[in-house]
Amino acid sequence: MAWYAIFLALIVAAASGSVLPGTRQKAAPYCDVNQCALPDCLCSSLEIPGGLLPEETPQTVLITYDDAVNVLNYLNYSSLIFNRYNPNGCNIKATYFLSHEYNNYSLVNDLYNRGHEIASHSITHRTNQDFWLADDVEHWDKEMADMRTMIEYFAGGDSMWTSLSNNNFEWDCSWPTRNYVDPGMWPYTLDYLSQQDCQIGSCPVQSYPGKWVVPMIDLTDISGNPCAMVDTCNVGTTADEVYNLLNSNFEKHYLGNRAPFGLYLHAAWLLDTNHLNGYKRFLDGLTVKDDVYIVSVSQLLEWVKSPTPLSSIENFVPWQCDTVPSIPCAERRCAYDAAHTPFGSERIMSICNKACPFFYPWYDNIYGSNPSTPWVP
Repeated sequence: MAWYAIFLALIVAAASGSVLPGTRQKAAPYCDVNQCALPDCLCSSLEIPGGLLPEETPQTVLITYDDAVNVLNYLNYSSLIFNRYNPNGCNIKATYFLSHEYNNYSLVNDLYNRGHEIASHSITHRTNQDFWLADDVEHWDKEMADMRTMIEYFAGGDSMWTSLSNNNFEWDCSWPTRNYVDPGMWPYTLDYLSQQDCQIGSCPVQSYPGKWVVPMIDLTDISGNPCAMVDTCNVGTTADEVYNLLNSNFEKHYLGNRAPFGLYLHAAWLLDTNHLNGYKRFLDGLTVKDDVYIVSVSQLLEWVKSPTPLSSIENFVPWQCDTVPSIPCAERRCAYDAAHTPFGSERIMSICNKACPFFYPWYDNIYGSNPSTPWVP
C-alpha cells in the first residue's frame, strides 16, 4: 500500500488529525447540508452535485499517469492522448503526477503547453511505507511542495502550476474507497467530517475548509478483488481481457450515478503490448460517446463546483477549447557522473531555460547547489 501514501499531497499536512486504517474518529463536525454549499463546500455523498439526474450528467473520466516523464512513455502519451477529442470538439486532458528521478523536464514543458495538468507525486517516490506514514510535516513539505518547486524551476515557469493556489494544494487524489463504488462517491470538500471509508494508512478527521478530495473509486479485477490503480489489478493476459475489465468497471459509473471514473496508473504498465492495446481500445470506445468527457482533475472539480447539465455543456467555459500561454523551453541536457549524484551512479536530466546545476538535484537539495550525500531510501 505504499503507493497510496506516495500520492498524498494534501491531507497529511495536519498529521495530528490522522487515524488508523479503517477507523473513523469524530473531530470535524458532521456535514450540515444547510451550511455546506457550492461552489466552496460540498458534503461527501453519493448524490450527483446540483441534484441532476444521471441522464442529465456528463460522465467524466480521469486519465492520470504517475512517475517521471521520459522519451519512452512520452511516445505512448502522444499516441494515446494528443489527438483525441471530447464531444465539444476540444482536446481531452490528462493529469500527470510527477516524480523527479529520470524526469525529463523539457517534455513536461511540452505536456503543459498542450494543456495537460501537472501535479506532484513526490521527489523520491520512496517505497518505504513507514516514511509516508510518519507524522512529520517537514518531510512531506520536502517531498511534495519541493517537487512542485522543481517542476516550476526546471520545466520553465511557475505559471504552469494549475493545481496550486498560494502555495497550497487545492485537491487530493490519493484516497481510495472500497465501500462507495456502485454507486460511486463524488468529490467533496473537507470542511466537515468525511464519510468515506479509510483504506490507507492515514485519513483526515480535522476540518480543512475548501480543500477537495477526489475519491479513487476502486475497480474490481478479474479475480473479484478491489484495486484503486489499474496496474495493481489482475487484468488478465490479453488485450481483450484488459478492455473487458476496464469497460465493465466503467459501466458501473456510466449506468449508475455517473460518479467520475478514474483510470489511475503508473506509466510503466503501458510498456506491455497487451496492456497498451486493451487500454487504447477502451479509450477508442470512450471518445465516440457524446456524453463522456475526459478531463483533468481540476476541470472535473470546476464542473462539481458549478454542475452543468449535458444540454448546456458546450457552453461550460472550463471545458471549452483553451490555448494556454506557451512557456518557451531552451532545452539543456545535464549529465552527472557518480561523484555528483547521491546514488553513486550516473544520471542525466533535461531541463528548460536554466544552467545545469553543479550536483544532481534531489531531496533536500532541489537546486543541486550542495555536494551530494549518499542516498538511503
